[in-house]
Amino acid sequence: MDAERFAQMVGRLERESTEHPRSYAIKVAALALLGFGILALVLGVAGLGLLLLVAGVAVATLLTGGKALLLLLKLGKLLLLLAIPLWFLLKNSLRALFVRLPPPEGLELTAAQAPALFAAIDDMRRRLGGPKVHHVLLIDQINAAMVQRPLFGLIGFPRNYLLLGLPLLDSMSPDEAMAVVAHEYGHLAGSHSRFGAFIYRLRLSWGTIQHHAEQWQGFAGRGLQRLIGWYAPYFNAYTFVLARANEYQADRASVDLVGAQAAADALKRVNLASPRYDSFLNQTLDRIPDQPQPPRDLLARWAAEAGTELATDNAQRWLSQALARETSLADTHPALAARLAALPGQAEAMQAQPRPRQGPSAAEAWLGAQLPKLHEHFQTAWAERVTQPWGERHGEIQARRSRLAALRAQAERSPDDELERLQLQVQLEPETDWREALAGYNAQHPDRAAALYLEGVLRLDKDDEDGLALLERAMALDADAIKPACERAFSFFKQRGDDTRAESFAERWRQRDAFDTRRQQEASRLSTQHLVRPHGLDADALATVQQLLGRVDRDGIDAAYLVRRELPSDPSAHTYVLGLRLTWWARQRNRQQDIVNRLARLEWPIHVMVCTLDGEYGDYGEKLQRVDGAQVI
Repeated sequence: MDAERFAQMVGRLERESTEHPRSYAIKVAALALLGFGILALVLGVAGLGLLLLVAGVAVATLLTGGKALLLLLKLGKLLLLLAIPLWFLLKNSLRALFVRLPPPEGLELTAAQAPALFAAIDDMRRRLGGPKVHHVLLIDQINAAMVQRPLFGLIGFPRNYLLLGLPLLDSMSPDEAMAVVAHEYGHLAGSHSRFGAFIYRLRLSWGTIQHHAEQWQGFAGRGLQRLIGWYAPYFNAYTFVLARANEYQADRASVDLVGAQAAADALKRVNLASPRYDSFLNQTLDRIPDQPQPPRDLLARWAAEAGTELATDNAQRWLSQALARETSLADTHPALAARLAALPGQAEAMQAQPRPRQGPSAAEAWLGAQLPKLHEHFQTAWAERVTQPWGERHGEIQARRSRLAALRAQAERSPDDELERLQLQVQLEPETDWREALAGYNAQHPDRAAALYLEGVLRLDKDDEDGLALLERAMALDADAIKPACERAFSFFKQRGDDTRAESFAERWRQRDAFDTRRQQEASRLSTQHLVRPHGLDADALATVQQLLGRVDRDGIDAAYLVRRELPSDPSAHTYVLGLRLTWWARQRNRQQDIVNRLARLEWPIHVMVCTLDGEYGDYGEKLQRVDGAQVI
C-alpha cells in the first residue's frame, strides 16, 4: 500500500470512527477475525496437502497390495516436488505462529534490588487491573516501553517486559516517571478499552507474520504470501485510527494513577529531557580534542545535571519546538499538543513549563542504594563501547591541529593550501566567526565550490539568508555539492517554518539522489551496450596503470585493453574497462576468475571494471580492440 492510499484510508476512517464509532469497531473486529481465518487457511493448505499426499500413498498401497509402491518409486521425484514445498510452507507457517522471539535487552532488576520500584509497579497493576509485569529491565536511554513477548510467536503465555531508561529516571520525579510507566502499561491493561489493547498487540503480531511469510516458497507458498502481503498492510492501515486512539486511552491511565497535572508534566519533561540529554552528550563529545580517553562518570554527571533547573531559554525553545511538532502517518503517537489538550484542565496551560522537581528523582526514590552501582554499570559499558572510536577521533584531531599549525607557519600559501587552512580553522575553532575570511577568499577565487559551500553553510548557521546564493553557486560548479547543500537549505527553511521552500530543496535532493542511484547502478554493472572510447588518461595516470600491470603476475594474460566507457545517465563520468585476452592454456584451465580477482585486488587510481574477453564478453573484445590506443599489454 503506497503512502497516498494509506493517507486517504486513514483520513476516511478517522471520520468514520468519529461519526460511527460502533460501526468502525465492528469492522475492525471483523477484519481481525478475517486475519485468524487467513492463518487457519495457511496451516490448512499446508497440513491438508501433506495429509492428502500421505493418505493417497497409503490407500494406493493397501488397494494394490503393494504394487503401487513400484509406481511410487518411479514417480519419486514428482512426489518430492509436491511434498517439499508443502512441508516448507507448513514449517514456516508454524514458525510464524510459534517461533520464540528474542527477549528485549537490558539489565534486569529484581524486587530485592529495588523494592520501592516493584511496590510502585504492584500498586499500579492493582489500580489499573492489568496483567503481571514479569521482567523489569534498565536501559541507558531517554525512553520507557512495555514489550509483550508471547512464549511462542502469537500463541502461548505472554511475558511482559517493562523497559526503563536510567537517564530518564534521573531527570523525572517519581510521579512523572509513574505517569510514563502507566502510559506504557495502559497499552496492555486496556483500562479504558480492552478491545483497543487487543488490537494494539495484534498489529505487532502481524508484522512478525509478514516477515516470516517472505520466506515461503512454492506455488501454494507464493499464493499465500501474496494474501498475507495484502492483508497485513491493509490491517495496519485500517487499525491505525484505533492505535492512535489507544495512545489517548493510555494517557488516561496515567491520569487515573497520578492525576492530570503530573501526567502533563511527564509529557513535557520527556520532550525536554531528550534534547537536554542530547546536548549533554554533545558537550561530552566536545572533550575529544583534548582528552585521549572518554570520561568514566558519564551517568553520574548526567544525574547531577538533570537535578538542576533547566536554563530558561533552552526550556522555552525546546518546549515550543515540541508543541509545534506535528505527527505523521508513520507514527501512531499523536502530537504533544493534541495529547496535552486531551488531558483534563491542561489545554490552557500548554505553554507552561513542568513544575520544578521537588525531592528525590525517580531513580533515587525507586533504586535507592543500588543507584550508584547501576550508574557505574552503564557508564563503564558506555566508556568501553566508545573508547576505540574516541581515541581514533582524538588522534585525527591532533593530526589536523598539527597540519593547521604547519599551514599557519608558511610564509606563502597556494590557493589550495589557503583553502585547507580555512577549512581546518572552521573545523577546529568553531567559536570564531570565519565568514569574512571565507568571503575574502571567495572574492579572489570565485570558482572554488568547496569554499563557496563552506561560507554558505556558515552564513545559514547565523540565520543569514545570503548563504543560499553561495550554496547555489557551489551546486552550479560541482554537482556533488547538490545533496549536502539541499540538506542544509532544507534544514534552514524547516527551522523557519517555511515548508514550501523547504520542500523545493527536498525535491531537488530527491532528483539528484535518483540520478546518483542510476549512475551507481550503471557504473557497478558492466554492460556491453555502453559506448566505449579512448581512455584519455594523461601521461602520469597512464604510467601508474602500466606500473600496476607491470608488478602483477601476468601469467595467462595475452593482451589487455583499457577504454573509457560512457554511462547513459552521465556521459561525463570517468569509469573504465580493462578487458583481458587470455592465453589458450589459461582458458583451457578455466583461470578466468582467478586472473580477474588478481587484478581487481590492485589499488587502481581510476574506477575500473575488469573482465576477460571470452564467454559472454567474447564479442566485446572486438569492440575494445577497435578503440585507438586501447592496448596496454
